[in-house]
Amino acid sequence: MIEGPVSPIRLGLKQSLKDLHYVVWGMLFVGFILPFFIVVLTNHRPPDADFAEFYGLGRILNEYTPHDLYNYDLQRRICEQIHPRIGGYGPLPYPPFVGLFFRPATLLPYWMAYTLWVLASLALYGVGLRMAIARFLPKEPAATQSLIYALAYAYFPFIAYTAGNGQLAAVGFFAVALALQEDERGALLSSGLALSLCLYKPTILILILPMLLVTRRFKVLTGFGLGALLLFLITIPFEGFAVWPDFFRTILSFGASSVGVTNHSILPLEKYADLTSFSSHLQGGRSPVGIAVFLCVSLAALAALVRLWWMARRHGAAYNDFLWAATLTWTLLLNVYVPLYDSILVVLSILITFAATRNVAGPAVRRWLTATWILILVCSWLSVPLSRSTGIQCMTLLFASLGILQLVCLSQAASQEALIPHEK
Repeated sequence: MIEGPVSPIRLGLKQSLKDLHYVVWGMLFVGFILPFFIVVLTNHRPPDADFAEFYGLGRILNEYTPHDLYNYDLQRRICEQIHPRIGGYGPLPYPPFVGLFFRPATLLPYWMAYTLWVLASLALYGVGLRMAIARFLPKEPAATQSLIYALAYAYFPFIAYTAGNGQLAAVGFFAVALALQEDERGALLSSGLALSLCLYKPTILILILPMLLVTRRFKVLTGFGLGALLLFLITIPFEGFAVWPDFFRTILSFGASSVGVTNHSILPLEKYADLTSFSSHLQGGRSPVGIAVFLCVSLAALAALVRLWWMARRHGAAYNDFLWAATLTWTLLLNVYVPLYDSILVVLSILITFAATRNVAGPAVRRWLTATWILILVCSWLSVPLSRSTGIQCMTLLFASLGILQLVCLSQAASQEALIPHEK
């Protein structure tokens, strides 16, 4: 069969995409990645790494008893010995298996272990992107897929706060992408097992687990429970049972201090994206009126989500994919602890939304969504300085805009029965 001639406009668009993805990759490599690794390898020292916290947990387990793992004075002293930094270190409310995982890393010099973890973060993020693109955008041209990779890596909270600081957020991104891939394959237990990897930071699951419950995804929840039990049991031979009560006491104390229940939050709120931090940082946000507005917005969004979750069984796979996107976006907002490095989940939400709205949203909504995605990428490089000077975290507002647009699209799709229902 002889193919017809390709439109010159289409050829021009493909060439423009190809040129653009080269430009973005080049700017990212020359402007950030290369200088960053030159600094680390030359000085044998990260510029400012949260990785010292995980390295410190591993070192405590190697040099002290498991009962000392959540001794804050010891945590702070060890981390300062590993990597002194301005502002010091707060309590480390990570589960015991995180310290167990990083114990082997302490056999290496700190800068070498840090560099390897940065490379691992880049790889985990890339694999997660690959699974998401193969799942939701499999027919996109190679140039378009490469541009998606480049723009995703250029999202500042990933390259600076996640990879650069040696944080664990790439693990969560990879786990959610893997869960979605396994869900599509019908391997529901494996999907739940993948989600259990997010237990390194339980707040990531604050809406995902309720969504699975309301949508009656019981096999996925069973897989998650098995994964959680496995992570719990793995720690017992190495750290004993008593380390878990210590962990829960630490996380409850840290939660009260970080949210600011009885006093001001101990966190640098300009680096947090959730609505709790936004209201705490905003002038007058902790006043009775401010708290009332915060609660009304949160409850309205949660009610809309629950309603859409409940209707999921009436609709097809496209609706359920879109529901994941909205849930991930609102996870970043209806939460108590979402540092900007965890906001890389919005990249996955945007990819799903980009694929889903082709068949659901009208041109006007797609234009609004496109404008929102561009602003999220651009403002990610400016959000912390702007927040420090204005007291307003623009990323929170942009995530809320994206989440509202997603809820509108889902409501329209549900009311118009635009998506194919599941067969009964």
